[in-house]
Amino acid sequence: MPDERILIADDEADVLDMCTRALSMEGYQICGVRSGFDAIERVKEEAFDLLLTDIKMPGMSGLQAYRTIKQHAPDIVGVAITGYGAVDTVIEALKLGMDDFLLKPFSLDELSEAVSKALGKKRLERENARLRALIPLLQLSQAFMTVTDFDVLLQQVMGVAVQETASDLGILMLRNEASQELEVCAAVRSDGAEVPGGGYGLSDGIVKRTIESQEAIIWQAEASQPPFFELETVNALVSTAVALPLVVKGEIIGILGLGKGRKGDAFARSDVELLSVLCSQAATAIENASLFTRTRNAYDKLAALEHLKSEFISIAAHELRTPLSIITTYTNLLQRKSRVEDEEHLGQIARAVDRLGQLMNDMTNLQLLEAGRVELQPAELSLSQLVAKVLEQLEPLATSKGQSITEQISDETLSIHADGPKIEVVLQNLITNAIEFTPEGGEITVEAQATDDGVRVAVRDTGIGIPEEEWEWIFKPFYQLESSLIREHEGIGLGLPLAKNLVELHGGRIWVESTPGEGSSFYFTIPAHRR
Repeated sequence: MPDERILIADDEADVLDMCTRALSMEGYQICGVRSGFDAIERVKEEAFDLLLTDIKMPGMSGLQAYRTIKQHAPDIVGVAITGYGAVDTVIEALKLGMDDFLLKPFSLDELSEAVSKALGKKRLERENARLRALIPLLQLSQAFMTVTDFDVLLQQVMGVAVQETASDLGILMLRNEASQELEVCAAVRSDGAEVPGGGYGLSDGIVKRTIESQEAIIWQAEASQPPFFELETVNALVSTAVALPLVVKGEIIGILGLGKGRKGDAFARSDVELLSVLCSQAATAIENASLFTRTRNAYDKLAALEHLKSEFISIAAHELRTPLSIITTYTNLLQRKSRVEDEEHLGQIARAVDRLGQLMNDMTNLQLLEAGRVELQPAELSLSQLVAKVLEQLEPLATSKGQSITEQISDETLSIHADGPKIEVVLQNLITNAIEFTPEGGEITVEAQATDDGVRVAVRDTGIGIPEEEWEWIFKPFYQLESSLIREHEGIGLGLPLAKNLVELHGGRIWVESTPGEGSSFYFTIPAHRR
């Protein structure tokens, strides 16, 4: 059943009443007026699909009224009623775009057929226009989704909107995340002239109406209308305009505004439909581009911080080596000439110097590894001998905490093709960590066994454990499980990252499995074979 809205203008009450009753019975929504002036005013207030008008009316003819109405509602179709069959009247009506004629007297069937035919033609034209508009919009949608440069995308959106609707001016306002205010982010004129940003912003009234309705707002340059733009001098440049919201997930992120300056031009319904689809696609593309831009900026900042970190490590390691060498030299001299009561203190200084030297070595080695400037010198090595050598070095540290270290290697002849000193560093860091984070009296186990594609080594402890969400982060440089303000354990977070880089340099991998409060197991693999 049709639901189109029809405006009937006829100064003869009987004809107006007959047409109103007949078309209402067919399901149309009818509004009747007695003059061309009244018809114009009603069109300004409401939207209609068809004007059924008598040509000869006092004061203003139906054709004059139709000409004015088309300026406000370019999509409206017209059917003329006339008791005169003059050729010149027919020609004038055709020039104005009237779709059909009814000669008085006419039957109800003739009335129904003329209205149905005119509205059917309008539906077909509207559907064809919509389909024609969707084809380039589908292509544009793909283009939008590939554009990651925010400013380029905004200019593309504005260019398409202005071109496809034959507008003279277009602006795009987006919500500022900090202030939550709408700001002009892009503006285009059809003549290519530069558009100043500030004065072309939409007026508060238009912004408010668009946000509240979340629908297209059509504006005409009339005294009864609120201003469209912020500045009156800009409003003088356009005779009609339209504003549409940009909505993403129910939230308005901006408003698109377009204006036409040629008098008599208006935004057709097909224009509004096209712009609605464009705004829907553009809103998603703009949100994606904005997210990409924020991500890229964050990445750039992170890259800059990474560079500063590397520079700091390099400078710190270089600058500290000279005073450390001096301290080491004088400590050795003092130890040779020291009294018995001073030996313990000098020993503490020597151990502190050794620890500081190891930290600087870790910093330098990690930097070289990340820069790809470390080369392997692999050789055939006995894994059990390598583990025994490292345990011999670290056993006194474990003993001082009352801890026991157990070695469990499935095959004493197990060998690896690796760089011995570098695998020693991996073992030293993993076992030192286990000692550091295991309470007094705890147990530490070093296991190794052959696998199908190499050797797997495990260092297990009964320490404090690591939450699962931290497993990946502990292999990042300088990452600490404990807050810097409440730290109980030493180290600056380089041991595990260094071990990870050295293992991966050998083509292996390293990972952790842990339960808080029960302990941790660190695993790493190295390509190997049996003798």
